[in-house]
Amino acid sequence: MDINIDDILADLDRDTTAVGSTPAPAGDDTTRLDDSAATVAADYSTLVTHWCNERVAPELLPYPHTLMARVLARLAAQIEHLETLSTGVLEQTLDRSAKLPLLCMEAELERLKFVVRSLLRCRLGKIDRFGLYLRQLDARSPGALQTLLSAQERVYYERHSAILLKLFNNAILRHMPAEMQAVDDTEGSVSMIDEPEWARFVFLYVREPAPDAPDPLLAVDDHGQPCYSVNIPELGEVVDLAVGGIYIMRYNVIKDLLMDGKVVLI
Repeated sequence: MDINIDDILADLDRDTTAVGSTPAPAGDDTTRLDDSAATVAADYSTLVTHWCNERVAPELLPYPHTLMARVLARLAAQIEHLETLSTGVLEQTLDRSAKLPLLCMEAELERLKFVVRSLLRCRLGKIDRFGLYLRQLDARSPGALQTLLSAQERVYYERHSAILLKLFNNAILRHMPAEMQAVDDTEGSVSMIDEPEWARFVFLYVREPAPDAPDPLLAVDDHGQPCYSVNIPELGEVVDLAVGGIYIMRYNVIKDLLMDGKVVLI
């Protein structure tokens, strides 16, 4: 039997759209699913951008609560839908044309699961490394971790910190003089808090602004190109970053542009 790949992809697209339009629980804006195929594609593109930024940025970036809620809800729905289709196929004939769409769907799900797992694994690694810094940040700005971490990450951070501090105390600190038992001392020549490397050089791409949303930060350089201006304190200079350009800059110089979504790390 000849297999028409266009028909298979069309069937796969209808299945994906049907799952993407699954209604969310009432009263929960963070899990509301849009039935627009463009929104599904935009969410995946935004997820990949968050993933790339997180892997390159020296600090832990804010957790995309709403985006992750939509992505995880769609992922769970697609897995359930795929299991239902697989059961129906096994009960029918072993036709090769019936199995190929399922293989395509499974491959797409594995690709999405890889991105989600890699993003979360990267974030957990930073939580492990910057535990004392996050503790200091929470003490200095109460409520900051609610934006920075997800609910599950917050539980992991609190338990990990408690276990680590208990280990330090039982193994080392209790045997030392009282004035040397602090694990967050920053007054000496070397800080005991491992902070992100703010001055690390990173590669970045300057994104084009939305055509229907005027950007007050957008300027025009000497060549007539739209750009964003950043200040380099060490040099006392202002540098123009042209839209569409690729640059290498210190992270602390472009951090604000990254948080505003003006640039992406590559």
